[in-house]
Amino acid sequence: MKRQLLNHLFTTGLALVVLLAACEKNVADSNTPGTTDRPSLPPAGSMTVDMSAFEGGATSLAKSAQPASKNNFANASIRVAIINTAVIVRLAPPTAVFAAALTDTPSVDTKGKYHWNYELIQNQINFQAELTGWIEIKTAKAKWEMVVSAVNTNPVLNDFKWYEGWANLLNTSGQWTFYDSQKPTAPQEMITLDWQYTNETNKSLVFTNVDPTNPNYQDVLTYSALGDDRKIEYYDMSTGFNSIVFWSDSTTAGYLQVPDYNNGEKAWWDENHNDIVP
Repeated sequence: MKRQLLNHLFTTGLALVVLLAACEKNVADSNTPGTTDRPSLPPAGSMTVDMSAFEGGATSLAKSAQPASKNNFANASIRVAIINTAVIVRLAPPTAVFAAALTDTPSVDTKGKYHWNYELIQNQINFQAELTGWIEIKTAKAKWEMVVSAVNTNPVLNDFKWYEGWANLLNTSGQWTFYDSQKPTAPQEMITLDWQYTNETNKSLVFTNVDPTNPNYQDVLTYSALGDDRKIEYYDMSTGFNSIVFWSDSTTAGYLQVPDYNNGEKAWWDENHNDIVP
C-alpha cells in the first residue's frame, strides 16, 4: 500500500460523507430539468468508513514494544492508520459542512432546484456553503452540487465546486466526483466515489483516482460491510497488487493479506489480536 497514493487520494477535496439520495418524482413535464419535488438528503453512512477496530494498534507497534504474538494485527493497524489519517481526518471539514445542511431549510427556484445556503465554522475556517439538489427527469436521478467559499484557506476558495454527484431514486446507489481544492481556479477531477447503500451492515464504497496527472492514476480503494464482516481492499494499478484487511465488526478478529508481508499469504489474528493459524 503506497502512502503517497493514500495521502493524495483523500485530500481535503474528499468529503468523509456521501450526499446522494432522492425522493419519488413527477414525470409529467420531460422538458424541465427538475420537478417541484424535494430530493431527500442522503444517509450519512453512504460515505463513512468505520475503522475503529484498529484504534491504538498502530501506536503500540510504533513504540517497538509490540509482542511478537500480535504482529499481524499491529501490521494491519499501521496500514489502516494511514488510511484513517488520509480519509477520516481529511474528511472532517466537508463532512461537517454537509451535516449542517440537515438542520437548514432549503429554498426552491422556478426550475425545481432546492438550495441549502448556510455558514459553518469548522477547524477555525469559516465556510459559506451552498448545497443544491434537484430531481432530473431525463435521467430519473437526484443530482447534487456543493459549492463553498472560504477566505482563510490556502488557497482561498471562492464559489468552489467541492463535489457533485447523482443518486438513483431508490436511494440505494450513486456516484460522487470530487475536485482538488488545491486547484480552485483550474478545476481538476480528483476522485470518484461509487457507492451502494442499504444500511451500515450492507454497503460498499469504491474510491478511484481519476486524476491522469497523478502517478497513482486509476488506483482503487474499496470499503465494504456485509453483516458482521468488514473489509478494506486496495488495488495498485502500477503493480497489479491487491492489499486486503478483513475483520469482524463484533470481535475485531481478522486477517491481513498484502504482497509485502507473510509471503503474500493471509496473516490472521483472533479476538485478542494474537497471531493465529486457522
